[in-house]
Amino acid sequence: MTTIEATTTAAPLRIRSGHTVVLDEQVLASNSCLCVTAGLVRVWISRPEQEALDATPITLGFLQAGDHLPLDLLRTARLHLQAVTPTQLEAGGPALPPEGGSSLHDWTVALLMIRHLGDAERRIAALLQLLVQRLGRRHGAWYELPLRLTHAELAGLSGHTRVTVTRQLSKWRECGLIEQDCGRERSLRIAPELVEG
Repeated sequence: MTTIEATTTAAPLRIRSGHTVVLDEQVLASNSCLCVTAGLVRVWISRPEQEALDATPITLGFLQAGDHLPLDLLRTARLHLQAVTPTQLEAGGPALPPEGGSSLHDWTVALLMIRHLGDAERRIAALLQLLVQRLGRRHGAWYELPLRLTHAELAGLSGHTRVTVTRQLSKWRECGLIEQDCGRERSLRIAPELVEG
């Protein structure tokens, strides 16, 4: 992972796949929002006093073309943008994302609501449903996610331990509701009955 500091966004901000850009508060001085115009980016935060390379990621969401990244969080946290695919962001744009788009705030609220569901199975199923609704693509009889998430990352997003996530995913795999590590790329395929309804 390569990390670079971004202090201005006058020109489109381009991030190569697998690279991370760290936004500092100078970006906030000239912009209140960035719009993703291409690609898929994971947005995470760290405390400003932490070294950027030593920070433990706290994922707030994933944004794709048409989605908005409000920058008000830069007042209290450092924002990291990790490109899942080659990504481009531009400054400005309307205050609200267009129909069908979402904002980082939408992701953050959805993840917070998932963390307050009762049991592990409901939380992890709700997380998969959110990922499929926002990012998934129907591919034959399955939904596929365009990004690889480890069990530890799924645990962080759902508010459970990696062991709990692994146990639940194994249970669903045995029931034929998910498939992992399909083909040459590690991926997660999810049966519609797990995430629809």
